[in-house]
Amino acid sequence: MVLRGKAFAPAAISNFFAIHYSGEADPARLGRFGATGGGYALASGVTTAALVTRDAGAPTLTVTVNGNPEYEAKTTRTAVGLLLDSLGETHCRVELDQTMGVPVGCGFGASAASSLSAVMAVASAVSSRLDRESVAYFAHAADILCKTGLGTVSVIYRYGGAGVIVEPGAPGVSKVLAVRVPRDVRVVTASLGPYEKGPLLASPEMATRINRLGAESIQIASDLSLENLLRAGEAFAEGLGIWTPRVRRLARAAKTAGAMGASQNMVGQAVHAVTAKEDASGVAAALKATDPDADVVVHLLADGPARTIP
Repeated sequence: MVLRGKAFAPAAISNFFAIHYSGEADPARLGRFGATGGGYALASGVTTAALVTRDAGAPTLTVTVNGNPEYEAKTTRTAVGLLLDSLGETHCRVELDQTMGVPVGCGFGASAASSLSAVMAVASAVSSRLDRESVAYFAHAADILCKTGLGTVSVIYRYGGAGVIVEPGAPGVSKVLAVRVPRDVRVVTASLGPYEKGPLLASPEMATRINRLGAESIQIASDLSLENLLRAGEAFAEGLGIWTPRVRRLARAAKTAGAMGASQNMVGQAVHAVTAKEDASGVAAALKATDPDADVVVHLLADGPARTIP
């Protein structure tokens, strides 16, 4: 029997965060772990089409990303594996075809969006009776276990726009507060390349600094205004100090060109600048002029959370 499912999950940019993870490695015990912090869910993201063949003998899982069948996709593979084990689907062939709308490894939550859209697509294909939070949990657990993220899944499975995570945890456990954002806001991004975040998240010294700065930034953003969310992100990036001279120059260029705020994606060698609609093209042009090799894109904010596609 061949079954089909499809789902979309928004990408998301964190502009500050704090780590709430003890190193627990049991996938079933990661519900209270994650991150606090703030950021933006984008209209761009990841679409996954799933083809599930039951009674196919030995189980197989193939993942094609933007036409590349050799893509590693470790977080997606882990998430789907956890889901299939939970469902008892031990004799099926799963083929995933993913369309990635944002750069990978640049702080856009691509791993979270990929794994979440994948488990939602597979669950839809097999008509799983698991509730939405339970399905999303496997993506959350995989993101933590693979050291590709901490809290993005808990945001994008339920929210669009901008917000602040004030309580960490899995979908249904974390607490996210929406930030007031005008309708005509755009997010202009400039990406330079991947950043290996595993060592950063594993360093006790860096974790201490991140959590101190993250707590300060949550206080700055506590009134849930866009102005203070931007200010919190800029303070966090400045205090963390992991940006290169190229990233710093891009952030300054965006502000000079009229952006309301600009800071480093957390975590990636990329900059996001929040602008009014009428200023977006000028900010994008300034970023491209500052660094012609940067991948510059103007994004809308997501108008809703991850979803299955009929």
